[in-house]
Amino acid sequence: MKLQAYVFCDCYEQGRLKRPPPNPEIVAVLPNGDLGYSEATTEQHAAFVAWRTHACRHPEGVVTGGELGNRLHLLVHHEALSKQASSFPILIRKILTGKPYTRSSHITIKQVEKLQLEVARLKTFRCVDRKTEREMQCLYGQMNQLVRAALKFHKPIAI
Repeated sequence: MKLQAYVFCDCYEQGRLKRPPPNPEIVAVLPNGDLGYSEATTEQHAAFVAWRTHACRHPEGVVTGGELGNRLHLLVHHEALSKQASSFPILIRKILTGKPYTRSSHITIKQVEKLQLEVARLKTFRCVDRKTEREMQCLYGQMNQLVRAALKFHKPIAI
């Protein structure tokens, strides 16, 4: 299982755009922090996609993110952390569970604040297996970057 997670910028909400959207009446902020549209024609969809790609200094509005983990399957992380599940409830339940995700799946800003504590615990988490240990530190770095960006921009983490 490969999972991607992103934090989107707040340039639209803060008015820090290179140019306004071509059809502002259809643009909406989605629950996951990304921008979307409603009731668009084919032409409006094409114009939105072209605009969104370079609407601000963040390509497609992405501040940070990408594929989580490195070489190991995320279930390896899940198994390692499940021994201390009470210390990592959001990380395990919302990120490593393997449930199917949709475009609107996200970790709310309130959950991100709690996740920040879990990520701090993850930094000191140790595994017996050296390979898993290296992967866990990679996951720590990725999650730390996502949490920091989410808190800075006050946006959810889209998964």
